[in-house]
Amino acid sequence: MFRVMSLALVACLLMAGSAFAEMKIGVFNSQAVAMDSDAAKAAQQKLQSQFGAERSQLEKQAKDLQTKGETLQTQVAKMNAKEREEKQMEFLRLRRAFEEKSRNFARKVENTENQIRQNMAQQIYQAAQTIAQKQKLDLILDAASGSVMYATPQLDITKAVLAEVNRLWKASGSKFPEPRTGQK
Repeated sequence: MFRVMSLALVACLLMAGSAFAEMKIGVFNSQAVAMDSDAAKAAQQKLQSQFGAERSQLEKQAKDLQTKGETLQTQVAKMNAKEREEKQMEFLRLRRAFEEKSRNFARKVENTENQIRQNMAQQIYQAAQTIAQKQKLDLILDAASGSVMYATPQLDITKAVLAEVNRLWKASGSKFPEPRTGQK
């Protein structure tokens, strides 16, 4: 009985092996494509041009606020109670305003980054599908997901997907979609 079951199991494995042998598989690294694409380079430039000046202004405000705080600490002993309370309240008001401005800035940057990431993910997905159709692949795996332990270099289609993403980027006019407004 055991021998018959073993032979049946071996026969099933051999048949499954021949079915998998005909399957064409491609592997690519979506993170590498996302980082090396023309769209990623344009995204960095867009973020710098869109938010660089505001970021510099916030950094300057942070330094100014820190200097005011240090000055207040050194002068607080020389002040009367009313003057000390007024200066401390003014400093707290400035700090809260700065923190609110920083939070709003971080939200704007995060929203823009998320929109760029979504756009890039769509382009990568579209590029992977195009490459799968061109190369007649049955399955594409993303090495960045951690599910691929090993793949031979012959299965690697990262360069082809990157080239297709760059082609799609140029075909879209090398521009990201306009930010959505009216977000809640």
